[in-house]
Amino acid sequence: MRYWLKWILGFAILAAGLWYFILKDHHYQVSFRSDRPASLVYHHILDWEHFDRDDLDLKTLSKESYSDITQEVKVGDSTFTYHWQIEKRHPKGTKVTAFIRDEKNNFLQKISVPFGKNDFVKRSLRNTETVAKALKLKSETYKVHSIKDSVVAPVYCAYLPLSSKVESKASTMLGGIKIIMDYVRENELSLNGDPFLEVTRWDEDSGIIDFNFCFPLKAQESMPSHPLVRLKTTEQFSAVKAEFNGNYRISHYAWYYLLDHAEKFERDVTKLPVEIYLNDPHAGGDPLQWKALIFLPYTY
Repeated sequence: MRYWLKWILGFAILAAGLWYFILKDHHYQVSFRSDRPASLVYHHILDWEHFDRDDLDLKTLSKESYSDITQEVKVGDSTFTYHWQIEKRHPKGTKVTAFIRDEKNNFLQKISVPFGKNDFVKRSLRNTETVAKALKLKSETYKVHSIKDSVVAPVYCAYLPLSSKVESKASTMLGGIKIIMDYVRENELSLNGDPFLEVTRWDEDSGIIDFNFCFPLKAQESMPSHPLVRLKTTEQFSAVKAEFNGNYRISHYAWYYLLDHAEKFERDVTKLPVEIYLNDPHAGGDPLQWKALIFLPYTY
C-alpha cells in the first residue's frame, strides 16, 4: 500500500511541476473589485497609458469586448504581458484579475516568485494598484443614478448629422453649435427645449459613433432651408433612463450603466443612446452640478 502511495505522490509532484514550469503561462496574478460596470472597467483598462504617470510603453495585443484584454507593457529593457480578465458579478459589481508574465525572465520568475516579493512582484502590484486607484478617482468625477423606465415624447428640431469617437462627442458638438445657432438667429426662430444628442450608429469595437446634434424649435408653417442644418420631428419611444451629473465629455459613461441595468433585468434595448443636456457648459460651475438625462430605447 505504501508503495502505491509513493507512486501516487511522486506522480502528483511531477504533474504539479510540469504544470507550474511548462503549462502555466503567467508568473503572478493580482485581483481587485469595482462597483463600476464591466464595460466601463474594460474601457478604463484600455486607457491605462493615458492616466499612468510611469514611463510605460504600452500596446494592446488583443481584446474581447468587455471581458478580456491582453497588453504588452515595456519598462526600460523589460517586457511584460498583462492579460486582464473582467468578470461581471451581479449584484456585486465587477471582478478584475491581471495575469502577468515577464517575457524575458521566464524561468527566473518561476523560481523566485513563490519565495517573496521581488522587483517583478512589486511592480505587478504597483501597476495593478495604479489602475484600480485611477478607476476609483474617475468615479468621483461623475454620478449615474435614478435609473428607471421612461417615455420620450416627439420633438420638432433642427439638427446636424455628425460623427466622432465616443470620447470626442462633446468637442464635436461644440464645433456644431455656432452653425445651428446662426441658423436660428438669422431666421428669427425660437428654441423650444434643451439640446440633445441621438446616436444613429455605434461601433463599439472602434468606438466611433454617428449622431444627430439637435436643438428643439417651435415649428412654423414655412421653415427656411440651410445647406447643413436639417429639420425633423423625432419619434416617441420607451426607454430605460438614467440621470447623469458630471462633465458632458464623459456622459457616455452612463451608457454602460444602462446596458448593465438592461442585462441584469433581461430587458432588450437598442444601443443607440439619447442624451438631453439640461445645463449650458459655457456657464461654468461645478460639473457635478450639471445634469443630463440619458436614455437607451427599448426594443419590442
